[in-house]
Amino acid sequence: MSENSLPDEIISEILSPALKVSDEVFSDTSDVSPFAKYSESTSAYLLVCKSWLRVATPLLYNVVILRSKAQAKALSVALAGNKQLGQFIKKLRVEGGYGPPMHTILQCSPNVSDLFLSLVIYSSDNTNGLCKGLDLINPTRIILRDLKRKPLDNKMVSQLLNSLSKSIIKWDRLCVFDCTFPEPTVRAETVVSPLAKGKRLHTLALPNIEGLPWAYSTFKGCPLKSIRIKRLVESWDQGLIPEKDLVLMSLLKFDRWALPKVQESAVNVPLITPSLTPFFIPMAGAPKAVYDEIWAHILYFATAIPRRLPLLLVSKTFHRLGLPYHYADVKMSQLAHISKFASILSYNPSIGPHVRSLALKYRDRSDSEKFNVDYSMLTILSQTNKALRITGEPFNPFFINTATSISWDNFVAMAKYSGSTLREFSVKIASTAHASPTVFTDLSALRILEWKCGTSFLLTNIPQDGFPNLEDLRIFSADESFLTALSLMDLGSLRRVNLSESGINLDAFLNAHGPKLTELSLSHSNLRTSKDKIIGVCSNLRSMTIKSLHYDRDKPPEAIYFSSPHAVVASLTKITLDVSYFNKIPKDEMAAWDRFFTDFQPESFPNLREMEVKCCVWPTSEREIVKSCWVRWAEILLKRNINLTDKNGVKWRPRLKFK
Repeated sequence: MSENSLPDEIISEILSPALKVSDEVFSDTSDVSPFAKYSESTSAYLLVCKSWLRVATPLLYNVVILRSKAQAKALSVALAGNKQLGQFIKKLRVEGGYGPPMHTILQCSPNVSDLFLSLVIYSSDNTNGLCKGLDLINPTRIILRDLKRKPLDNKMVSQLLNSLSKSIIKWDRLCVFDCTFPEPTVRAETVVSPLAKGKRLHTLALPNIEGLPWAYSTFKGCPLKSIRIKRLVESWDQGLIPEKDLVLMSLLKFDRWALPKVQESAVNVPLITPSLTPFFIPMAGAPKAVYDEIWAHILYFATAIPRRLPLLLVSKTFHRLGLPYHYADVKMSQLAHISKFASILSYNPSIGPHVRSLALKYRDRSDSEKFNVDYSMLTILSQTNKALRITGEPFNPFFINTATSISWDNFVAMAKYSGSTLREFSVKIASTAHASPTVFTDLSALRILEWKCGTSFLLTNIPQDGFPNLEDLRIFSADESFLTALSLMDLGSLRRVNLSESGINLDAFLNAHGPKLTELSLSHSNLRTSKDKIIGVCSNLRSMTIKSLHYDRDKPPEAIYFSSPHAVVASLTKITLDVSYFNKIPKDEMAAWDRFFTDFQPESFPNLREMEVKCCVWPTSEREIVKSCWVRWAEILLKRNINLTDKNGVKWRPRLKFK
């Protein structure tokens, strides 16, 4: 595309949405800055071509966000080198002190109309430049941010407040104040008094309704046009609203308002106007097949919303057509639900084939209830022969003994009746001894299997065609004979395996199916004992997850586990460390993690580009970044061309640095 193919006005319209910072985000005073994100800088748009650079530069400098000393230094150098750039700055958000460069920035930015200042400044920061530069601008709006609890009180903050107080007197254009102070304090008075004396304020924003009385009395002499309450006004706050003061009520504007309770008089008002022809029947003259088809489509969507049962009580037609959709997804969260649903299926067997998913979420039963529950469950599983999903509770090692379970006989019955349609199964199965693995041939459609069963298997007559469509295998508890039986099957579709059960020899299984796998998840101990097999056999692996069990959750794997002199897995691009807890760990364990990242040299994985750590939390301020172990480890990995990411896939981007 030639540079002159589009006029600058069109390019500006294209780039504006990408470069624009909304006023709501710019003025956000939350504890965590909305700009504490690690996405690609919008300045990258300026590098596309010369015409984009020319058009986007004013758009980029229109709103400036400063979050570090290095950013402030870089901006001051840019503005000093090109005086025209400072003319574009209309909104300036400063989230710290940032030293002498702030004086240059304010000196070169005479057109700043909206100024955001943070009072969350530590004693190690420097506000000298900021204080000297405040007199050089004349904004129309000032936005302050402070900590809600225990605001910082040090020399730098006091210096900034005093300079701000003196500058406010000189700012003859200032008419909008976004107040951060919820109550009258000494630091609040330092800023509020000169504002009130100036008598120019016409718009005031308050953090909550509690601060309204003192703020209104302070600024009553100003020509106020609106007072905005930013925090949600709950029903219990409504007593603070001065409804009798009509002048004040005319000024109030609320960002968010909790919905009031429905009044008694409104309960009896009909939501729908009664029909003028109460005996009208829609589609009365249509053929029955067309009539049923249309209403069936309507009820399919209508029964997906909460409180869907009353729809079935409207008429016999609604009941007949809607019943299959009502029971399409069944959740049984109590033992009593098992017998009730079994009775429903016995009374009306036509419902069974319409059930698409069964969710079993009840606690395990006692021995006295075992027979009745097993019998009822057998009724359910034998009649829901078109089910696609039968799921239990998510695996939790602390509650494995009381988790929802079905008997082995019920599992065999389920495989017999639903095996040709069932795609996902994740219910715990009660253990038995010397079971035959031939049952797995019945599960011909199964794609996802979550195995939680200690049953031992006979290792004779093992069917090679068991689980022909299984793609995703998750083993949380198992007898070693189960893994041996799987090793003797073809499992041609298997691609993803999660082996959370430790203490089981994986060599035979990995020898048989390792080359097929693209994703592998296993525990520290499994990695330690099967490292050579994983690297030597799993040649198509794209991602690997190392899970920390509850007894070693704070310990890193040994870095040596990820290298082997004999093999290379060129396809592996991502390693995940599933560490769920990482807070205030002992110094020796922190030192172990330091050694892990320092020693990590994945020679066997030359194309590794990402390491995800589930418990990683990126810092949100310059002060936190300096102390963060995650930043330290991320920059170590970046030297090896590997990105450290959190559980959301957000990677660390190196901050701008000045020597």
